[in-house]
Amino acid sequence: MLCGCGKMGQALLHGWLNNVSSIGISQVTVIDPHLDQLGQLPEHPAASYFDSLANAPKQHVHVIVLACKPQDMADAIADMVALASADTIWLSIAAGISIKWMAEQIGTHIGQNQQIIRVMPNTPAALGMGITALSGHAELTAENRALGLAMLSSVGEVIELEEHLMDAVTAVSGSGPAYIFYLQEAMEAKAVAMGIDAAAARLMTITTIRGAAELMVQSDEPPSKLRQNVSSPGGTTLAALDHLMHDDALITLMGKAMEAARKRSEELGK
Repeated sequence: MLCGCGKMGQALLHGWLNNVSSIGISQVTVIDPHLDQLGQLPEHPAASYFDSLANAPKQHVHVIVLACKPQDMADAIADMVALASADTIWLSIAAGISIKWMAEQIGTHIGQNQQIIRVMPNTPAALGMGITALSGHAELTAENRALGLAMLSSVGEVIELEEHLMDAVTAVSGSGPAYIFYLQEAMEAKAVAMGIDAAAARLMTITTIRGAAELMVQSDEPPSKLRQNVSSPGGTTLAALDHLMHDDALITLMGKAMEAARKRSEELGK
């Protein structure tokens, strides 16, 4: 059951519905009070949508995915416990919400249930190209960990990390796609300002970013070397990089931005 179907929830939903057979999913029930505002949701025989738990079928579920806002987590858990059993997996994608806090909330209602997985995915999961960091409760069974890994591996790469690193992960890969989108926006805007047609500017910048990313994926060389390969002495690329690299300008700015994201993730957990 998917509780909440915002941007990240939809990204995961698309990925999972594209891989139902490999994961072994028979049914995905989506609960979101704002269904009418979510736009086009994927149509699939395994997917059903409801605007409230009261309207959904009353049955125990194996996995409850908490994809709601951090401030709505307590209410969501309180609503979902009626559908949980001792072996139900609680998989949370909420930034800043700790496993300890979730265990306390779940325990308040049903005494004990520690099959909790905290993850931080990102939106390319919709294309099967996401990256998800995962931390599990100390009492998470091997079987349930394997199922969680299978679900997340079906939408991209997965790394297991200690939970205290989750706020940093949020700043790196959770928010990371937005940094790239903003880079593209800036490049496109300047391309248009220099006289390039808007459609051509968009195609040029998006394809450049996509191609550069694929080069990094396929190359054995580090990104710093790939950058040097494009930077001929006295050439155009170095003229541009002089501005980005002067006094570590871009490194400093990106560091401040990511630190702000990390701190905000910490705040959401409080």
